[in-house]
Amino acid sequence: MKRGIAMRQWKIVGAVTSLTMALTLSATVAGASSAPAPHSVRASGTATSILVKWSRPTGVSVKSYVATARPSNRSCVTASTSCYVKGLHPGVSYRFSVVARSSSGTSAHSAPSNLVRVASAGTYFEKTLKSAVSQISIYETDYGNSTTTAAANTYLSKVSGAFAGLSKALSLEAWSSTAKSDVSAFIASFRTLGTDTISSLNATSSNESEADYALQSETNKETLTEAKVFADLALPQLIIAPIANTPAPGALGATQTLHDFYGDAFSVAVSQVVDPATAASGSGLPDAGYRFVAVELNIVNTSDQEVSNDANSAITVTGSDGKTYPADFGEVSQCTNFSSGFFDLPAGDSTSGCVIFQLPTSVTVQTISFSLAPGYLDTAEWSD
Repeated sequence: MKRGIAMRQWKIVGAVTSLTMALTLSATVAGASSAPAPHSVRASGTATSILVKWSRPTGVSVKSYVATARPSNRSCVTASTSCYVKGLHPGVSYRFSVVARSSSGTSAHSAPSNLVRVASAGTYFEKTLKSAVSQISIYETDYGNSTTTAAANTYLSKVSGAFAGLSKALSLEAWSSTAKSDVSAFIASFRTLGTDTISSLNATSSNESEADYALQSETNKETLTEAKVFADLALPQLIIAPIANTPAPGALGATQTLHDFYGDAFSVAVSQVVDPATAASGSGLPDAGYRFVAVELNIVNTSDQEVSNDANSAITVTGSDGKTYPADFGEVSQCTNFSSGFFDLPAGDSTSGCVIFQLPTSVTVQTISFSLAPGYLDTAEWSD
């Protein structure tokens, strides 16, 4: 009898020992308690890709991390302490947790992150664009107020970073098929706009006109691509539909009509090309091998708004050599350069003036292009 009791006790002890060993082995393999979890998990962004950051656990050499969204179980794997969880859904709110993988196994999940809500594509585009443009404007003002070269370079870097930041941010969104190509075109245009903005801020007197014209042209292009994205995402339009098309090239003397965002009209005509033009008294002479050419414009403000602009930045000529020439700042005797290029027209008023160019003696004017600064979307063109 005693022997039977002893045998039963031995079997029970053996079973408990086996179970304990199995549990110990399982815990070791899983690393459920031996590997500390990451901490201080933070999530940021409103796109369908959310940036998750965390702090390393102490006392363990981590091989990789897995950040997971709740709900949805979308995740990202990285060896660093941040990554983007992609493929999330607009209108849904998410928290994120992180586990660490080490030689000890996989840690428990971290405490959950803050709650983030993925915005609709339209809301995301509009808010992200507005934030970037606001930052750029502030940095450009700071650049203009800079009193040292070091400070100016700092703000130039910030301007460039704001342009790059918007492009990167928009690339994180999983755009719908209807908006995808237009957003890609907008991002490309915005990047070029950033380059042209930096060039314009850095411009010297020798290339200021050319840099301003490039910036002006790219700004108009960016505005058009932005309008297409706004239409794709059913956002309120700044531009009155339909967006005006660029007029067909006209002959000298033909009136071309440009339109602003609100549909207001503005008329301009090239009345004549003075070739060669004679340097005015007190003005510098053209460079060796070049001559002055003056393009005379008649401008009529047919809108109900005052229009101010710089004709020198608005107009270029293309020569018979295929090159585009920006305005020169010389003066000629045949006509005046508005008010150093600037004109200010009340509604219904008109003005005339010349824009001066330096062309090589062997090059003739082929086409003339006129595009007002941002706000007017058309480009008028004439063939000589």
